[in-house]
Amino acid sequence: MTSYTMGYTNVRGKERRKDRRLPLPIFTVRLDGQVYHTVNWSLGGLLVEAYAGERQDGDMVEIDIKAKDTTADFRMHIAAKVIRVIPGETLSLQFEAMSPALYEFFERCFAARFKR
Repeated sequence: MTSYTMGYTNVRGKERRKDRRLPLPIFTVRLDGQVYHTVNWSLGGLLVEAYAGERQDGDMVEIDIKAKDTTADFRMHIAAKVIRVIPGETLSLQFEAMSPALYEFFERCFAARFKR
């Protein structure tokens, strides 16, 4: 996290994530029959906004993910672990495994974003 009052330094110490977070493209995530959108994503997981469900840290979930794009219809079904829940705000998910199919899915979605 960056602090604007401390000269753009990491205020919580060294960044522990191994994958860079990206805000675009935005993904639509279906979990427990509800549809949410991503704040950001990486090859390691997703941050979902406006989460109002009952999941707890450590829960294993199955999600359907789709590129929120009117020109492409890329979809996947993914197993993930709930890392953190801030009720009414965000849900952090970590992918169980990075398969070649999942990697290709993100690559196609990212590439499609720039083909306009």
